Amino acid sequence: MLDAIRRLTAVAVSSLQGSSSIPLPILRAMLCWVLAALLVQKAAAGCSDDNTCSSSGALWLQLKGSRSFNKGVAEPDFFPVHGGVGRSCRGSHADDNLAGHYISTAATSMEDCKQLCLSNSACKGIEFNRMRCKVWTRREGIQASHPLAGSTCLRLLQDASAMNNFREVNGGRGKGCRGSHPGDKEESYFKSTTATTLDECKSICVQDADCQGVSYKSRGLCEVWVRSAGIEATEDEEDSVCLEVPGPTTTTGPGPTTTAPVTDRWEKHEGLNCYKGHGAKIINGKDPVDGRLTLQQCKDECLKEEKCDGIVMPQGDGEDTARNCWLRRDVQKSKCTAGSPYNFWAQPDSDIDGPEVPGTECCQSYDKWPFVKDGRTCSGCMALVKTEPFGGRCDKYCESFGHECVTAAEEVNNNCAIKYSQDCDKPIEGTSDMLCTCRLQTAVDEPKCDWPGPPPPTTTTTTTTAAPTTSQPINNQCCPKFDKWPDVDNGVTCGDCVALVLAEKYGGRCDRYCESFGQVCVRAAEERDENCEVKYEASCNEAITGTSDILCQCVENNAPPGCPATTTTTSQTPSPTKRIQVVGNQILVDGAPLHLKGVAWNPVPKGGVHPADLDFARFVDEDSKLMQEMGINAVRTYESIVDKNVLDTLWKRGIWVVNSVYNWGGADADSAAEPVKATKDHPAILMWTIGNEWNYNGLYVGSSFFDSVGKIRDVARVVKKYDNGLHPIASIYGDVGKLDQAVDSLPEIDLWGINAYRGISFGNLFRDFEKITGKPMFFGEYGADAFNADKNGEDQESQAKATRQLTEEIIGQSSVLGRGPCIGGFIFEFNDEWHKDSDGKPDRHDTGGTAPGGGPYPDMTFNEDG
Repeated sequence: MLDAIRRLTAVAVSSLQGSSSIPLPILRAMLCWVLAALLVQKAAAGCSDDNTCSSSGALWLQLKGSRSFNKGVAEPDFFPVHGGVGRSCRGSHADDNLAGHYISTAATSMEDCKQLCLSNSACKGIEFNRMRCKVWTRREGIQASHPLAGSTCLRLLQDASAMNNFREVNGGRGKGCRGSHPGDKEESYFKSTTATTLDECKSICVQDADCQGVSYKSRGLCEVWVRSAGIEATEDEEDSVCLEVPGPTTTTGPGPTTTAPVTDRWEKHEGLNCYKGHGAKIINGKDPVDGRLTLQQCKDECLKEEKCDGIVMPQGDGEDTARNCWLRRDVQKSKCTAGSPYNFWAQPDSDIDGPEVPGTECCQSYDKWPFVKDGRTCSGCMALVKTEPFGGRCDKYCESFGHECVTAAEEVNNNCAIKYSQDCDKPIEGTSDMLCTCRLQTAVDEPKCDWPGPPPPTTTTTTTTAAPTTSQPINNQCCPKFDKWPDVDNGVTCGDCVALVLAEKYGGRCDRYCESFGQVCVRAAEERDENCEVKYEASCNEAITGTSDILCQCVENNAPPGCPATTTTTSQTPSPTKRIQVVGNQILVDGAPLHLKGVAWNPVPKGGVHPADLDFARFVDEDSKLMQEMGINAVRTYESIVDKNVLDTLWKRGIWVVNSVYNWGGADADSAAEPVKATKDHPAILMWTIGNEWNYNGLYVGSSFFDSVGKIRDVARVVKKYDNGLHPIASIYGDVGKLDQAVDSLPEIDLWGINAYRGISFGNLFRDFEKITGKPMFFGEYGADAFNADKNGEDQESQAKATRQLTEEIIGQSSVLGRGPCIGGFIFEFNDEWHKDSDGKPDRHDTGGTAPGGGPYPDMTFNEDG
């Protein structure tokens, strides 16, 4: 081909020099052909047998034309595969050319071949070679190519405008895509292929129905992410870009096919949550829907899905407040969880009652379970089993005796306590045993088989539009009967401790109204038309002006769990009477902001185990002296300190206590009352904490995200009841994946502790947190261990470097200094925990001990025992 180009070029040049009499139009055509031929030759030469090509995309413009996308309009278009020209289409690899992948037919031109493809609804792309057209109909599409002179391989996108829908994750450039945290990258999360350009990588994603986004490296590696939960995090990768495909754009306009009468027939089930394993199945890509939506927008999303039976949204706030939205299908109400922090809305005409299914056995008796380690069995069809025969995978273990895996986890110390949970089809690595929950196939979705079990479903009430009523709340302990309420306007009461009251006497403020008869305000609003319909909401201490009446929700000062509660205790205005309070993104003590220079403190002696041998009293004097010398001003615990002598010693040395009141999900929520009552009046107590990276470990019993949220909500209400508003409540979360769902679901939490191990930097964590909430954050754990797996030895220099740099980042985001949302953090940790390696010995420093997350600097390996 090059020889032909040279000869034609020589003739053209000779003509331009006047030595040939070729007419000018023909000469122009010859020069155009030369230019096109050179481009084709360059593109074909730039692709190798391994499917990598060096084409810069100039040829793409030649194949596509210069037409721009009409964003938002479905329009088919063709995209070159590995440069297109000189490539023959293939299936999953370069040698996959099965005849069943395509339909071969005659075609006089490339355009005719394209039309043949467009007329076939199964077409994924074409290969055109001279007078032959192959219409590719392979379900997975064209995933590879092979060098072949004279052939052109093009991939079809039915809606080319979708190429415009990608958006950057955490800035996109210089980021590699990850799962729930920066260290979470499993082979099952993506399909790896090659692409000459980022746009070609995007085109592969658009053609894949399961694609959630792409990670593209400049050297041509394309990862098509198909993880069902999507891309939730990134890791710094200099030559990469991470893009996600967002869900459908929502608007505030009317729904696509709904009318007012249909919308009004949605049935609200207060406190009911339907989810996987608890009365419903998820809708892929809508668990939850991308972004935060209002109630109406969430309903509209459901109406777009043919199989959607209803929606789940967190309780609290008004209908116009944007929150997380989950779509549900195949709902069976009797199996859903009642008494939760969520509401379920059933779509009009959906059948969610369904027939009752007779009770079934959850699993076989434990004597029939194989490879149980040391006979260790737990409640709820869970046992500690050996990993080796099953590659560390619980799904394979359960299948070995005719069961189906429900949960998989790493245990804490050869017992039933869960260190972290894992997907059933993912291996539990670095250990000889694992906790597997196995059920018979007929009992996989039976909530009664869970442990700890959820409260049984109760009869739920359904509501449509709000109307004046004199009904009482379900729990009469929440507030007095309405005939005891003063200044009710025209007798309009709304149930659930809400009434329309005259505003003038109370300056338009609901807090003053509720206080007038010994109650506490939890919500205030302006009504729409002398009824119970909310026009807009306001803070309890905010005057609602320009109206003669207001909607106030008032409850008893120590109302029990289950009663209405405030949507947030975070104020923007300091109270002159409260010693400790959260205001904006700060924690104030006597009106002054506090920055935490903390350390995690869990004093278990050498040879002991947690929690049996935890001994605060034995170590407090020696440890607190060292802490004082180090400048430590706070400790965070993993069990409650209730010994006032221990608290006295810490307080004497200027050390605050962030006191844990609940970590193990097997305990009743009311168990949090005792440590609160015992220590709430001690000056050393700064705040209470609930859970420890519970999104990873399911409160150490493998509870689902929704079950964990429900338990934390119940515990928070118990704490508030007995604390009398003296201290804020924090929850300790693992990194920030799905944190928006937790924040939306738990308004009772005043501030958030984050355990994060991302190496030598926190990356975008602070910015990601601020996008989610305006509440304060602190690090419940951060730092690095002293063992370097890369050197196979102690490395205190690297440990000190990580501690210094991470602490400097925290100070750089200090809310005390007005730089960010962070009020400080707790270095992990003050004492070595010799018991952390479950395969080691508690009286020996081992190098094991695993934990979820990306990992500490410098080896990105957890050595918690080291």
